[in-house]
Amino acid sequence: MKMNPKHYTWLKIVGSEETSSLEQRQVEKIISEKVKNAIELSDHRMKDLMERIGEVKNEPRYDARIKKLEPQQKMKVLEQPKPSSKPPTPIKEDQCVKEEDSSSGQLDEENWHSKLHPFPDTPFPKELPLAAATHNLPQKPVVKLARIGRAREIGIAWNVDVKDPHVAEMDCYYIYVANEQKNGTFSAWKCLGVIKAMPLPMACKVSYCKGDKRLCFIVVGKDIFGRYGPYSDIHSVGPGQT
Repeated sequence: MKMNPKHYTWLKIVGSEETSSLEQRQVEKIISEKVKNAIELSDHRMKDLMERIGEVKNEPRYDARIKKLEPQQKMKVLEQPKPSSKPPTPIKEDQCVKEEDSSSGQLDEENWHSKLHPFPDTPFPKELPLAAATHNLPQKPVVKLARIGRAREIGIAWNVDVKDPHVAEMDCYYIYVANEQKNGTFSAWKCLGVIKAMPLPMACKVSYCKGDKRLCFIVVGKDIFGRYGPYSDIHSVGPGQT
C-alpha cells in the first residue's frame, strides 16, 4: 500500500510537535522543582534569622555586663592629691632589710585610724572593651614597710596573698602617703608617685621625711583596662620606730 506523500509529511509534523510538547513539560517540571526548593531554602533561612534576632533581643546588654564589674564601694576624696616632687624609686625587694611594725600598742591606744581621711577615689572607666568582661579586677596588694640600711629612707614592698590567674594584666601601682600634723590630725592622702607594673613582688623606696610624727602608706593597682582594685591595708611609720 502506497502512502500519500502529503499524508506522510503531516504525520512527521505531528510527531515533532508531540516531542516538543513533552520536552516543554519536563522543563516546566524541573523549573517548578527548582523554584520550590529555592522557596523552601529561603523560608528556612528566614526562620533562622528570626530566631537569631529573638536571641539577640534576649541577651543582656553589654553595658549591663560591664557594670557588674564595677566595685560596689567608692570613697569620696576630700582633697585632690598632689604628686610629690620626689617620686618613689623602684628597688629590689631583698634590699628591704628591716620590716616596720605598724601595729604599735601606742598607736592603737590613740585610735589614729579614725583621724585619717577617706581613700582617694578610684573612678571606674565609662567605657570598656568586651575583653575586660573576661578578666577579674586587680587584687588587693599586701604591703610591708622596711628601713633601707641606715639611710633615712623607707622601702615599700607589696605582693598578693594568692595569685589570681584570671586577673587582667596590671598597668601600674599608685603609692599614697598621709602625714600626721602637730595638732594630731592627718593630711589628706597625697600621691607619692606611680610605679609601672612589673611581675610581683614589687618594691620601691621613698625619702624619709624628718620629724617626730607618723607617716601612713597605702598602695592600689590599676589594670590595662583602667580598672582599680582595692586599696591595701594602711601601714605606718611612727616616731621612735626603727
